Amino acid sequence: MSDYFEELGHEPTGPQGANDLARNLKRLQVLAIMNGIDMEIEVPEASKRAILELPVHEIVKSEEDGDLECSVCKEPAEAGQKYRILPCKHEFHEECILLWLKKTNSCPLCRYELETDDSVYEELRRFRQDEANRRERETLLWIPCSANLGLINSRYLVKFVVC
Repeated sequence: MSDYFEELGHEPTGPQGANDLARNLKRLQVLAIMNGIDMEIEVPEASKRAILELPVHEIVKSEEDGDLECSVCKEPAEAGQKYRILPCKHEFHEECILLWLKKTNSCPLCRYELETDDSVYEELRRFRQDEANRRERETLLWIPCSANLGLINSRYLVKFVVC
């Protein structure tokens, strides 16, 4: 079989071949989603940089009796414990959230997404954000205040321009 590939001028992919295959599969899945095909893709872990930049909050004695608890393990906060604060302002035990972010890149409560090291997934995130922005722009209808309004289609959000 190797003679066949040599005749065609193909080089072996080497140890990186499997990684190329997985990356290309993910890229095809992202392209399918971008073209309106409804499918799920595996969500990557949060980037190492995003995790390192999370602020640490050390619980002091006066905070012990408060309502603060880790939503991952449901244990109440105790003095001396370290909590990590996500950009969405939700706080979790350091150990709990670090384990969570090794599996997925989003907050366990509100699903706020942290950046990832996966360039293909980041491309999909940018596409989704651009698509949401485009849809919002399409539904805005700008009308100068001197305009005769008549009837306005109720599916548009109307913003009046101050003259």
